[in-house]
Amino acid sequence: WPPALSAAISKAFGDGAVTPYGTIFSCFMACCLLGSTMFGYFTKKGVKTETFTASMLSLATLAMAGATAVTTFAGPSLWALTASFFLFEGCVGMYFPSIGTLRSKYVPDSHRSVIMNLFGIPLNALVVSVFLSLKRLGLTGALSISTGALAIATTSMFALLSRIKKDDSLTAAPAAS
Repeated sequence: WPPALSAAISKAFGDGAVTPYGTIFSCFMACCLLGSTMFGYFTKKGVKTETFTASMLSLATLAMAGATAVTTFAGPSLWALTASFFLFEGCVGMYFPSIGTLRSKYVPDSHRSVIMNLFGIPLNALVVSVFLSLKRLGLTGALSISTGALAIATTSMFALLSRIKKDDSLTAAPAAS
């Protein structure tokens, strides 16, 4: 986000404009807090965590795709990038409590640490690879990879939802006599 917003700020206010990283980061944290609060609100309203998470991941993918599209086609628009990143950070705030809930529901305690550590390896490899390739990828390339990873996560969540619905319908069906 720093290179994208710096370019947008320079475009909006001139080349000498200083990017207020601390203020931007504080706003991002406020969006995360709002997202976490929204998770609690929807949970109290009875929305299933699986459904909520699928919707949140869809929204996060759209937000990152919006940031990617703005940097690719429209040039760095400050308003559009800020809105996309704020929306994405709100989804990040929703992500942590929802994924924690799902993890406790579907990953057994006895295997949780091993499974989570194993899943962390490809994630860290992806982050390091993108970071090391940033000059070749450029800003648009890095944001595109983020969008693609979010799309994979969203697709996986909808696959889990489909499997849950299928299992629920099998459980709810009366036993044959």
